[in-house]
Amino acid sequence: MTGMWFLLALIALAGACALLYFDRSRRDQTGRVRQIWAKAQGYTYDNVEERLPAQFHRAALAKQEYLSAIDVVKGERRGESFILFDLEETATIVAVRRRVGSDVDIDLRLKSTPPPKDSDLDLLGAIGPRVVFATDLEIARRVCDQRMVAFTESVPPHVNMLWSEGEWTLGSLPIGSSGREWDSAIEAVARLSGILHVLPPVTEPSGLDRGHHDPSRPRLRDGAPVESRPAPEKRPAPEKRPAPQGRPASQGRPTQQGRPAPQARPASQGRPAPETRSATPPRPAPQDRPAPPPGAPRS
Repeated sequence: MTGMWFLLALIALAGACALLYFDRSRRDQTGRVRQIWAKAQGYTYDNVEERLPAQFHRAALAKQEYLSAIDVVKGERRGESFILFDLEETATIVAVRRRVGSDVDIDLRLKSTPPPKDSDLDLLGAIGPRVVFATDLEIARRVCDQRMVAFTESVPPHVNMLWSEGEWTLGSLPIGSSGREWDSAIEAVARLSGILHVLPPVTEPSGLDRGHHDPSRPRLRDGAPVESRPAPEKRPAPEKRPAPQGRPASQGRPTQQGRPAPQARPASQGRPAPETRSATPPRPAPQDRPAPPPGAPRS
């Protein structure tokens, strides 16, 4: 009985080793095929980039920052740079970079695909065979015009998800796809990137610079820390100009001497007040003259 279990364990171990070998061989073959395809198109190829998936956080790349990007191809299509890579055994990702980013993100996915788990993405509605989600529904309605309707109807079915993040427009397709499917996926994502150029650009708060800044240090309106700004130079006080001298008198005419200023008259002294006249003394009462003797002549 023990020998039988031991034999079954050996068979399982051999099967696991065979699967790992075939998977490794298939991965190496896929890498070689992509390398040949990239070289034929004039693109660059890298085996692995560990930090590339950490730049994105929506749709197929949500919470996948711990994975590495393998078989990475970089090039240019429709005047915009793109990146094609495999997220290990999850999906193949196409990312096209726009020249101007936006704060509004849009997600277009097939109706059979589960909705996104991002809390800031709201349902806008169905356009053709796809369902649209957006962070700003009012702006997304203006973007979803006739061009968007025609685009959604022409997207190949193997591109199951399309979305935007900042300055990037991305799409995902199943792992193990062929070179023809890579070309069609890059073309579809590049077309969507051109349509999304109408999105409003990223709005940055005024008065902030992008350099390193200690939050404990005050910052002025123009973005420069107080300590880093040079003190304003003190301007020297203006020199006192000498008083202008009078123009010299012309030689032809004698100098007119100014008349002397009239001297101020002394203040007129008040006339002495007239002496108050004393009151007229009363005349003495006439004395009674003695009566003349009888017979005397009257004076």
